[in-house]
Amino acid sequence: MKNILKYKLYVCIFIIAVIILNTVFISGCGIITKGSNLTSTEELSLSSDNYKRSDIYIDNTANAASAETQSVLNSFETAETLDTPGTPDTISAKERALQTSSSNNTNTEQSSYNTEQNSNTERSSVDTPDGTTRLSFIAAGDNIMHSNMIDDAKERATNGENFDFIDMYKGVADIIKSADIALVNVETPIAGDEFAYTGYPNFNTPKEDAFALMDIGFDIINTANNHMLDLKEKGYMNSINFWDSQKNYNGGDILQIGSFKDRDDFENIRIYRKDGISIAFLSYTYGTNGMVLPDGSKMIVPIIDDATVERQIKAARPLADLLFVVMHWGTEDSFTPDPWQKSLAQMMVDDGVDVIIGMHPHVLQEAKWVDRPDGKKTLLAYSIGNFISGMLGAQNMVGALLGFDIVKTTQNGGSSVSIENAQVIPVVTQYNLQRKGFQIYRFEDYTEDLAKQHGCIKSDPKFSYQYLKDLITKNIAPEFLSDFYK
Repeated sequence: MKNILKYKLYVCIFIIAVIILNTVFISGCGIITKGSNLTSTEELSLSSDNYKRSDIYIDNTANAASAETQSVLNSFETAETLDTPGTPDTISAKERALQTSSSNNTNTEQSSYNTEQNSNTERSSVDTPDGTTRLSFIAAGDNIMHSNMIDDAKERATNGENFDFIDMYKGVADIIKSADIALVNVETPIAGDEFAYTGYPNFNTPKEDAFALMDIGFDIINTANNHMLDLKEKGYMNSINFWDSQKNYNGGDILQIGSFKDRDDFENIRIYRKDGISIAFLSYTYGTNGMVLPDGSKMIVPIIDDATVERQIKAARPLADLLFVVMHWGTEDSFTPDPWQKSLAQMMVDDGVDVIIGMHPHVLQEAKWVDRPDGKKTLLAYSIGNFISGMLGAQNMVGALLGFDIVKTTQNGGSSVSIENAQVIPVVTQYNLQRKGFQIYRFEDYTEDLAKQHGCIKSDPKFSYQYLKDLITKNIAPEFLSDFYK
């Protein structure tokens, strides 16, 4: 009897042990089936599109911390190399991942990760770690080198130089250099010394001015404007080739927009990437002062055409976080945009353009935020005027830098990108009574004494310090100006 009882006891212990071991094994895999017909644990792995089966339950409480930590580390082994030193958030991808993992593990409930990308999010095969990236952007208007400016640069040259333009920019060089990304409209061709260096009406500017612009920090060179064919097809090609040869100038990353060797080049959307943020650029001009390419030329001038602009916007929009359009448009010396500009601007807003940067009128026009159908806003600046020029009108002496921050926030696999802190920074071109001594000043650094010495007084008696300030405050909304103007 004792043997029978002992045998039954051993059987019971064995059965209990099997049940316990089976439970531990299944639980140790992190799953407990609920009516599932799956025959192996491999079939329980979730697909890459985050599809979740309804017939299984995932227990995150037992070993979520160790499993998630290891998974995150594996995911960021490659991503770690993508971090850019010197960005606002310099912590490594792996450290950010561990911090995020540790924070998430304080809650033992299952996390739900949103894998849908924002429509403005750069596509990547590597997950982007949570965090915020902030870049500063500056856009400058028309850089126009008249003949007396070329002579001025030649007279300033020393130490065997042919021309010295860089001192003309020293009053704003710190602003340009401090920006993470800076754009300028180079109004005049850089066609080389096989053509004479000339000013208005058919420009050819020495390459030394191009070097000066890059030296003070410009990265994006816009060349779509009404003077791009001043030296016809040969000058146009020379200018393209020059800027293309400067892509890595001084170890930088120079991007030319607005000039195209052929149709394929025209359809190749320019995208600028920095610190994990991507910006697509489109650029167009209203015309080329009657100059045309010869019959049979493969080169393309990006003339404004509503259908083409809209088609390229739709092609560019999915390719980058943001889409900026540079428009050389409008009526010279007019402080009000034309009706056709307003209509075209609204089309671009409706199509999701993030920033519209206008040039050509040589004077300031309004800047504003415009609501978009997708609930976001477009920053629209109809004209930021001249950056520097040798023009004669008082109204042409004041232009502006358009500045703003680009902010990309990444969280839980998704990201959003916004334009913030938009500002207009007025600038003044100064020259003396001999139309030499060219210099750009921030208007906040400009003085009444300097205004009284301006050579423009000879050609336009209405020029004065107060006249320039009134142009600024009448055409630019207070929200974009510093307290200096209020």
